[in-house]
Amino acid sequence: MKRLFPAILAVVLLLFGCGKEIAETVPIASIEFQSCITVCNLPQARDFGSFTAQPPGPEAEAARTMVREVLDQYPAGFADQWGPVEILLVGQLTGTDRFSGGCYAGFTQRTDDGWLLVLDAGRADIGTVHHEIAHILDGILTEAGSLTEPEWLDLCPPGFRYGTGRWEDYPDFFADAYAMESIREDRARTFEDAVLCGEGAYLDRPALWLKLERFSRAIRDHFDTAGWPERTIWELALG
Repeated sequence: MKRLFPAILAVVLLLFGCGKEIAETVPIASIEFQSCITVCNLPQARDFGSFTAQPPGPEAEAARTMVREVLDQYPAGFADQWGPVEILLVGQLTGTDRFSGGCYAGFTQRTDDGWLLVLDAGRADIGTVHHEIAHILDGILTEAGSLTEPEWLDLCPPGFRYGTGRWEDYPDFFADAYAMESIREDRARTFEDAVLCGEGAYLDRPALWLKLERFSRAIRDHFDTAGWPERTIWELALG
């Protein structure tokens, strides 16, 4: 998910909560591009526990278009393998508790039977959507045992611990400073950065290349890839 400061845009922590109290939503019938995905507007102010949100304004229409454009970049049928995903468009997404004092572009949360992806319709951008989708993929692969913490740590600098160090000391290993906060944010930022940077972006960053290759391989090993292109939008960065 992403957090906005007065002059700085930065991604923030993923929530893997139980998701038992999901916002009451109104489906938007015009979005039917994936059978397991629904896109809804938040109808009234809601407290998510660590976040509060208001209903979105007119910007929700542009946000729906953006979501459609992003999902259209993924292989056909891929999202149908994620399980039920509710994409909830909100306004004024604000952090509380340990996330207090900031405004956020989005977050992803595990629910009882699928995933809730919340986007601030006025703040989220294309990178936000790819980032939150990466969190869903990470969650699915981690739960399945297709990605493990020890093997990912082997792709990091020797002795490195998340939440410590300066990005300037490890520019080849992490997409940015926020990727150093946790394994989940590292995977999501690696994926997002690869999609946004495009063709061959990681060829001169071998450590990041290995991370993206590992994440990409886990995706192809776990999901049914029949009919997929030789290289997906996130694999283009591998060259």
